[in-house]
Amino acid sequence: MITNRLLLSCLILFVIFCGLATRAWTRDTPDTQHYVCASGERFTIEPHRHHVRLRTGNGVFALTAAPAASGEKYSDGQNVFWNRNGKATLERPDTPSALDCRNESRS
Repeated sequence: MITNRLLLSCLILFVIFCGLATRAWTRDTPDTQHYVCASGERFTIEPHRHHVRLRTGNGVFALTAAPAASGEKYSDGQNVFWNRNGKATLERPDTPSALDCRNESRS
């Protein structure tokens, strides 16, 4: 009986914690950039002090600055976001690259 109550309490706390964590990760900031690609794919970039947060339909990823010949490039070793000359590209493993992505947040 005590084991069942303990298990239930832990499960409730876990569900509450996951709900709070999800809200923290998905809250838009004034600097949030919403991109739409030629293929119709959408993703979001949230700039932070030492990284950008990439939100896609596959998850949330923290990308750090990477060397680029031009523009801004960020990577976590698998996912790459590259913005240059007003167009962005998103590269991910086992997924076709998202090309000709435009920031629709700009007015």
